[in-house]
Amino acid sequence: MELFGDYNRYYLLWLRTKVLPPCQVPPRALFFWLGQLRPKFYRNFLQTSIFHLSTPLSQPASTTMAPNRHLTTEERQRIRTLYFDGHLSQPRIQETTGYTKYQIRHAIRAPAAEVAPRSGRPRVITADQELELIRYVCESKAHRRMSFLELSIALFNSLLNWITIRNALYRHGFRRRVARKKPPISEANQQKRLAWAIEHKDWTLEQWRTILWSDETWVVGGPYRKQYVTRRIDEEWDPTCIVEKHQRKGGWMFWGCFYGSTKGPGIFWEKEWGSINEYSYRKNILPNVYEFIDDTFEQHHLQLSFMQDGAPGHRAAGTKKDLENRKIIVVDWPPFSPDLNPIESCWNWMKDYIEDKYGLEEKPSYAKLKRYVEEAWQELPESYLQTLLDSMPSRCEAVIAANGMHTKY
Repeated sequence: MELFGDYNRYYLLWLRTKVLPPCQVPPRALFFWLGQLRPKFYRNFLQTSIFHLSTPLSQPASTTMAPNRHLTTEERQRIRTLYFDGHLSQPRIQETTGYTKYQIRHAIRAPAAEVAPRSGRPRVITADQELELIRYVCESKAHRRMSFLELSIALFNSLLNWITIRNALYRHGFRRRVARKKPPISEANQQKRLAWAIEHKDWTLEQWRTILWSDETWVVGGPYRKQYVTRRIDEEWDPTCIVEKHQRKGGWMFWGCFYGSTKGPGIFWEKEWGSINEYSYRKNILPNVYEFIDDTFEQHHLQLSFMQDGAPGHRAAGTKKDLENRKIIVVDWPPFSPDLNPIESCWNWMKDYIEDKYGLEEKPSYAKLKRYVEEAWQELPESYLQTLLDSMPSRCEAVIAANGMHTKY
């Protein structure tokens, strides 16, 4: 009895030392500490069978399990097998598995290994109401845009608060997210997009290289992405934390084209050319297209087809006649299909480049903006163009999977 009295006394003294709790202290550290207090007690303690260590004294007990985590059915079954079939003591199971003594004790005392359904506050909304809510949300564009509070008012007459609506939708994977902006697609255009994707889905990279992709974009100075600043809570209106908003931000049009991994002409739309219409397009763009296609054929013996979207100046009768006279083969392009045109991603790359390098200049002059755009076009890497061309089969597959509607591209 003196041994147990000494053990309890020294064990309580050890607990006051503010070290790791007993379940996380290596056995050697614990016994060494007790031995420093009373060597004779340490020897007697080791000779008793109070603890039977299954691991060497130099190895710490496993403490990988989170102490407050609920065990799974498989983990509880493992404990019960070791205890009832293997006849291991609870401390031995703790050292072997790393579970806490409370987790082990609860698994042994439970009537079965299966985790019983946990009781809790019953849900205010029923399963049928949740299905009705999901159907209502997915029914129309207007319902998709309703807030949680508006859904509660419209569907349940405010009997369920907005938190209940939010939690019910969260359980089924719904979140409030920013809507994507895409061009409108009519039923006729949907069928045209689908037919074009099906026709070209099995094209090889060599076939894709025969298309000269073209498009134009509007470029402005300063940042075009959402800007983040590092500030304190009371520095909201500090001049260094403000992004200036101009009523008429300066910008200009840029037209470019490429095939394969080769860039074609990149043309900054000059002021004196006026707006982009049939006549300015035929005068300033088509001669460059014809010259580039002709040079490519002479130098590489590659006949290019010209891709252009359905802008008014592109589909005008005079433009079509001019293309025919120049013997330029035009790709039959489906309407409202920027996701099938790989050059669209080039504009994002160029605008990112301009913002990263010259983004602090909120309103650059016309001459500076022209220099920035031409520099970005020259820096556009050929490897990026090849990556975009390699994505064409995936783009076609995405359109087919969406049945001709919008895709992620």
